[in-house]
Amino acid sequence: MKLKLSALLFLFCSFMSLTAQTTITGTISDETSLTLPGVNILVKGTDRGTNSDFEGKYSIKVSKGEILQFSFVGFVNQEVVVAGQNVIDIVLKEDAQQLNEIVIIGYGSTTKKDLVSSVSSVKADVLENQPVARLDQALQGRATGVSVTSNSGDPGSGSTIRIRGNSSINGNNNPLYVIDGFIVGTDFNLNTLNVNDIKSVDVLKDATALSIYGTRGASGVILVTTKNGTEISKGKPRISLNHYYSVQQVANEIDLLNGEDYVNYINEAGQFNPNLNNGFGGTDPTLPLLFDEPGEIETTDWLDLAAQTGYVRNTDLSIMGNSENSNYYISINHFDQEGILKGSGLERVTFRTNLDVRLSDKFKTGIRLNATHYKKENNKVNYSQIVSNVLPIRTVYDENGDYTGVNPISSGTERNPVADANLRVDHDLVTKLITNAYVEYELFENFKLKSTFGAEITHTKYNDYLPGALPDRQISKAGTGYANIATNYGKSILNENTFTYDLGLENHSVKLLGGFTWQKDTNESTVSQADGFPNDAVLFNNLALGDATLYYANSGYGQRTLASFLGRVDYGYKSKYLLTLVGRYDGSSVFEEGSKYAFFPSVGLAWNVSDETFLEDVDVIDKLKVRGSYGIVGEQGVNSYNSIATYNNTINIFNDNVVNGVQLGSVPSEGLTWETTKQLDLGFEVSLLKDRISFEADYYLKTTEDLLLAKALSAQAGGGTQLQNVGSVENQGFEFSLNTINVEKKDFSWNSTLTISTNKSKVLELDGRDYLDLQSTGNQGGTSARLIVGESMPVFIGLKYLGTYKNEDEIIADGRKGMSFIGGPRFENLDDNPTWNDEDAVIIGSPEPDFYGGFRNTFTYKGLSLDVFFQGQYGNDIFNIRTQASYYGRGEQNLDSRVLNRWQEGVNETSDIPRAGASTSLFNPNSTVNIEDGSFLRLKTATLNYNLPLEKIGLENTLSAFNVYVTGTNLFLLSKFKLGDPETSNFSASSGLGSVSQGFASGTYPYAKSVTLGLKMEF
Repeated sequence: MKLKLSALLFLFCSFMSLTAQTTITGTISDETSLTLPGVNILVKGTDRGTNSDFEGKYSIKVSKGEILQFSFVGFVNQEVVVAGQNVIDIVLKEDAQQLNEIVIIGYGSTTKKDLVSSVSSVKADVLENQPVARLDQALQGRATGVSVTSNSGDPGSGSTIRIRGNSSINGNNNPLYVIDGFIVGTDFNLNTLNVNDIKSVDVLKDATALSIYGTRGASGVILVTTKNGTEISKGKPRISLNHYYSVQQVANEIDLLNGEDYVNYINEAGQFNPNLNNGFGGTDPTLPLLFDEPGEIETTDWLDLAAQTGYVRNTDLSIMGNSENSNYYISINHFDQEGILKGSGLERVTFRTNLDVRLSDKFKTGIRLNATHYKKENNKVNYSQIVSNVLPIRTVYDENGDYTGVNPISSGTERNPVADANLRVDHDLVTKLITNAYVEYELFENFKLKSTFGAEITHTKYNDYLPGALPDRQISKAGTGYANIATNYGKSILNENTFTYDLGLENHSVKLLGGFTWQKDTNESTVSQADGFPNDAVLFNNLALGDATLYYANSGYGQRTLASFLGRVDYGYKSKYLLTLVGRYDGSSVFEEGSKYAFFPSVGLAWNVSDETFLEDVDVIDKLKVRGSYGIVGEQGVNSYNSIATYNNTINIFNDNVVNGVQLGSVPSEGLTWETTKQLDLGFEVSLLKDRISFEADYYLKTTEDLLLAKALSAQAGGGTQLQNVGSVENQGFEFSLNTINVEKKDFSWNSTLTISTNKSKVLELDGRDYLDLQSTGNQGGTSARLIVGESMPVFIGLKYLGTYKNEDEIIADGRKGMSFIGGPRFENLDDNPTWNDEDAVIIGSPEPDFYGGFRNTFTYKGLSLDVFFQGQYGNDIFNIRTQASYYGRGEQNLDSRVLNRWQEGVNETSDIPRAGASTSLFNPNSTVNIEDGSFLRLKTATLNYNLPLEKIGLENTLSAFNVYVTGTNLFLLSKFKLGDPETSNFSASSGLGSVSQGFASGTYPYAKSVTLGLKMEF
């Protein structure tokens, strides 16, 4: 019995000694002894694992005989058997194949080495944790050849994106967006995409990259790839929680006159008498003053009353996993922003799931799904109206405590910004679903068939209610309410069927792509309006309560279909000599019979010079490549029913009755062809000193022909407009990208990235005309923007401002006695007519910068990292629309602070700023005074991040990573622009003449400077 017990005890102790877990510690580094944080350590065959900390150290409990797997992106996986060690230090070797960066291109991917095209890539680490709602706001200055201009600081507002300049007049200059392979169009609502879900953004720029998208590639393509489970090693899933809170304030306040200075100006203008001094004008002290005690005038700071401290709260929760046969990424995001102007904001919830499953060695399937719902509180305060019309001497409330609604100078009815913020109801409700599923089957070795089916479904509801309590409605609408409801239902269905065949021979590689795609877009819209609500109890929720005689209703429907064949051939010899041939044959429903189809080909060549034997012994050069491409892409930016006559509704009086009718809106376009862009690109890439210096340069020349323009028809021709092909434009420029590893030590590193881009446009032909007028900005200034053959696209037009008239002789010499006065504005007259008009206009500026770009520096010291990014541009002009009233002195409008240094009789008679009253009611043409320098340098973001040492705080068994960070946004701006932020665009950038009429400013919703505090935990 004792023998049996001894045997059992021996076996038990032996078993315990085999299964007892011990703690293994160690440090993981690369072959240069640089420690590696974030390395995945997994006990093979289990879900037990951990990650190395910021010093490359790790700790894990294992049993004798178990196998530890070490994996890290860019390095070869390594396995070690536990055989009684307590310390296991690991040196990981670089994986040359992984280190060759993968670049996403249309309908596939390739390595950076084998890339023939010009593509700019932006990775997730650049985009994450910026306090912005939209991808475009995070892209500014990050990619060469991509100009991103924010149109407004309003939460959720879009940006103007131009890739290698404008290529169209009436067509679309916005890039095409492709989200995880689904083509979502050029007007995709980026508010429905969570920036922190994005893995990479690849911008396609040259013909070989763009022609695979045919008729939609002329303005560039932005490919967005979201995260998936392959980003982590197989085994234990990764749960990530990321939260940040941002405090925001107005960044660049506009300087306007205060109440006392404004009243002094008004009084001075009131005593100006044009009949004095022989009709040359002068001050008449006998005229009464409008305000007796300027010093007692109280100032209302309307800009300050409209503003508030805004905030952004963002929370991301995600889980990703990777196994032998599947990978997944699931996330949910809540984004909540309250704007820096009262009554504005955006709240959004986004859910995403990405799944890939390998069902067998030959069969693979997957799905991408993104669902978003958001509410956007539209800006209720007309900020540009405050800048222009809401005077500092006007009070918020009258003597009865009611909101004021009248301009104290003109007595005209005006909105009250405080009342607007408190009473108006104005918001968008948007729900969007994007899903794209695929099946892929390998028919035989390296020959794969793939079919995708996707849908984008969008429902938008716009609610607008103007309560009767608003002061402007109290005055003009007898205190009744107004409601407006608009709905839009859009649906896009896409089916793509492709094959790929990778034929690898000993020294040759051939990759074939072919396919057929079909996409149908439909859109339904309704508008319902009612006026005359006796009270505001139900807002817009019951239109029947409005005045039955004031109803309005409308609806619309649109549809367009695109069917295409596409193909690409990639050939390489020893990965040294590369050739790419691309073609797409598109058919569009928007063109007339006989013009519905077009073919868009391209060809590209590249030479990896560094693989040549004559460079084998040149150690300083790691990579050297030259490349070139040429091809044709198209633009189908025309209305759905362009090939048939369209009619607009109208109201007629028949037998004293109001009846509905129709009138010709546009006649069918005849012989209309696609806009085609022919583009040449020459590129150069080099890496030096073991990739410590990487430089890339591109030169491009693209010519767009058969420009589309909606031309007005004469009354004899039936009126309306007709879309016609009218001319051609050219864009050419250079793009430079420089990446450097300045310092790389064990505990400290410093990396830099510099991007610089230029673009020079030129109008080549305008259907036989010398010029085409684009914009007249009002305020009696005349034409302000024009397309002129031989000039950039567009240019600002106006007269040359010469200052003020200093004496009678100057007025007489200009033939303007009785029209101009001493101290009044003087302009250059180019003809014999003393009247200032468009005949005296010259080119006074251009919104096109000489160059633009960004400069990023990242510093790391142990667990700390600092990321500093500057963005800017140089050489562009801005047309200040406000100058017409604020500089020359329209008394019922706000005044520019520059008028404090105006011409004053007997006080400041050398000033070139017009005297008060000398030009108030006169025509003042657009001039060089309107033009301001739009150059700027901005500290866009600065982020300080700290990776907490998990072992030291006892969380190594709970968390795999714990980061805290603080980010400053728009902390510094160097600019001479006077009307707020120089990054502005007054006219719509989506379509029509506003698409090219960029660079105008009127004082839009201001931009925010912010400080953000966040944390990120990984489990």
